[in-house]
Amino acid sequence: MSKDIYIGLISGTSADGIDAVAVSLTENSITLFAQNTFEYPEKIREEVLLLSQPAVHNGEQRIDRMGHLDHALGDLFAEAALKIAKQAGLEMSQVKAIGSHGQTIRHRPQGKNRFSLQIADPNTIAYKTGALTVADFRRMDVAAGGQGAPLVPLFHQWLFGEKSINRVILNLGGIANLTWLPKDNGQVVGFDTGPANALIDLWIKKHQGHSHDENGDWAAGGFVHNELLKHMFADPFFMMPAPKSTGREYFDEQWIEQKLKGADPASPQDVQATLVELTAKTIVSQIHKLPDVCDELLICGGGAHNEFLVSRIKHHLSKHTQVLPLEQSNIDTDYIEAATFAWLAKQRVDEHRLDYRTVTGSNKPVLLGNLFKA
Repeated sequence: MSKDIYIGLISGTSADGIDAVAVSLTENSITLFAQNTFEYPEKIREEVLLLSQPAVHNGEQRIDRMGHLDHALGDLFAEAALKIAKQAGLEMSQVKAIGSHGQTIRHRPQGKNRFSLQIADPNTIAYKTGALTVADFRRMDVAAGGQGAPLVPLFHQWLFGEKSINRVILNLGGIANLTWLPKDNGQVVGFDTGPANALIDLWIKKHQGHSHDENGDWAAGGFVHNELLKHMFADPFFMMPAPKSTGREYFDEQWIEQKLKGADPASPQDVQATLVELTAKTIVSQIHKLPDVCDELLICGGGAHNEFLVSRIKHHLSKHTQVLPLEQSNIDTDYIEAATFAWLAKQRVDEHRLDYRTVTGSNKPVLLGNLFKA
């Protein structure tokens, strides 16, 4: 069986940088060649975060900013592809295609005129690398009536489906999303549960100046503010049935400040502890609503390194559920999403229509992604 080489690229909700993998893919296997993260220059990250905020001060200026940033990120994504190929010992001529998710700057999956917008110009990536580039994965799903996210569940099913046990794959990125993989290859379900690293990182950056809460140590030293937790937990998003998805434009600093107004004062460290507890409880409450008992929970994403957060998830879970880090084919847990977009690129190149009806709520199987050739 021939093996095709693909590169997968993504920058997630936290906008830390570009996760990149080079893998070979067959119909039923994946082999890793290289994986790495290429951090954004600080000015670029600041621009991404600014553009991701919903407030509009000067519409024309923000359109210019988006255009410039789209091209700048296209350059950076192209560089990431070239670097990961070099790290893997590959020539770009050996790469069948690049799958680029890009950088989400707005995700509005509700209402009449729903949309999901990613930038990092794929034309620039294709031109600078010389490789076929597959991008714009989400908008066809939205056109077909879906949420456009999450897109990882079908990759999870392909790679981690298990005949004998019920599995949940939990991705702790800026936003937490889970994939339900019932035994005997039953009906896969996936959706966002709410915030994970996004609010935790935002809060410690504001009050401690750190990019993230190492091991969750700062949160672990605080106390859960139960009134605040109750106020946060009552947010309508957590009550919504699946399919559902969300992003930084919803769970942001204004969201925290709004919830703080409805509760007695709390110290910044206690707010951090409460945000961790909120993440753990919203995740586990959704796991307990799944059609059957979860035998095994596999955790991936940056939040998998937050020991305190993982401990709180374990605390709320049924004792029956075994909790493990997600590891497969030597792909680090931080790079599962990048590998997803390498896999999605292959599905598009092979013209496989993907059925996300039980994940995003789309109306029928569709081809995801557009092809860009230099």
